[in-house]
This record gives sequence, structure tokens and C-alpha cells, in this order.
Amino acid sequence: METNLIPVEAICAYHHVEINFIQSLEDFGLIHTTVKKQSVFLPIDELSKLEQYLRLAQDLEINLEGIHAVSHLLNQVQDMQDKITLLQNELNYYKQLNQH
Repeated sequence: METNLIPVEAICAYHHVEINFIQSLEDFGLIHTTVKKQSVFLPIDELSKLEQYLRLAQDLEINLEGIHAVSHLLNQVQDMQDKITLLQNELNYYKQLNQH
């Protein structure tokens, strides 16, 4: 087994969640799983997203449609933060040029 894949069954047991929930997240396009030898695995780089969605569902009792909407909004916020950082870097560059 590849070390960058986690069996979905182990995740379900650890987090006390049904495998149907993870399948539903994949159906909504929120996470991606891999099937190998008739077993379903989650790439390790998807684990933090899955745990975030689990917290939204379990702690805040948000349904799958709400999780999808929240995920979309969080992605938009992250994109805006990335653009702000880029613009700040450009502004700082031009300020430094102006000082010399």
C-alpha cells in the first residue's frame, strides 16, 4: 500500500462516521478518493479537507449542501487573500523602487 493513501474504513472508524458520508462528499466534488484492489483510499493531502467537513457536519450540524456552500465561500476567501498578498508584494516592490 502506498504511504500517501489512507484507507477510508480506518478514517470512518477513527471519526465515527459512515462511509456514505465520505462518498457523499466525493459526489459533491469536495474530496477525491482512490480505489485500489476493491478498497477505497483517501489521499493524505485530502485529509485536512475531510476533517474540516466532518467538523462542519458534526459540530455545527451543517448538511452536505451547506458544507458545499461553505467550502465554495472559503475557497473564494482564500483566492481573495492570495490576490491581496500578491498586490501587497507588488506595492512593496514599487515603494522600494521609489525610495532609491
